[in-house]
Amino acid sequence: MKPTLKPTHLLVVMIFAALAISCSDDGKDGEDGLNGEPGTANVIYSEWLAVPTGAPATIDGTSGLLYNFAAPEITTGILETGAVLAYLRFSTETVPLPHTSRAGGTENTIAAYPALGNLKVFRFRHDGGTPAVPISSLVTIRYIIIPGGTPAARQVNYRNKSYEEICALFGIPE
Repeated sequence: MKPTLKPTHLLVVMIFAALAISCSDDGKDGEDGLNGEPGTANVIYSEWLAVPTGAPATIDGTSGLLYNFAAPEITTGILETGAVLAYLRFSTETVPLPHTSRAGGTENTIAAYPALGNLKVFRFRHDGGTPAVPISSLVTIRYIIIPGGTPAARQVNYRNKSYEEICALFGIPE
């Protein structure tokens, strides 16, 4: 009796032959590329928000006006491992918060404080006087939430980047 090769055995032999022929050692490894900055997915950004009416408040013994913005995306996880950036836009100028300027004849600072489900914006006078100058209705506020993702991503100092750099980095429309 003459031995015969079954079709399945023939297929296995052909696969092994193809693999043996296609694997060769005549190529060179490519050069390693430069490492990019650590990134993160799922960046969240608000629209430019109108400033609501401020309410008198005291934070760390400083009197001023507090403006609350609902931000349900600011979760415990974001507060623990992410970054929340806030920006103020007046006319064509966009500046990061905190921002200090001279308003009403005195130095004022507008600062942002992320809280669970909320972004608090606080304006106070440097001289401690009251009342604080209200934020103009011509001003809008935007927040950008960057989830923590990985330990390396949390080590990037996004506050050292301009608004334009942050928008470019995360593909955020200005």
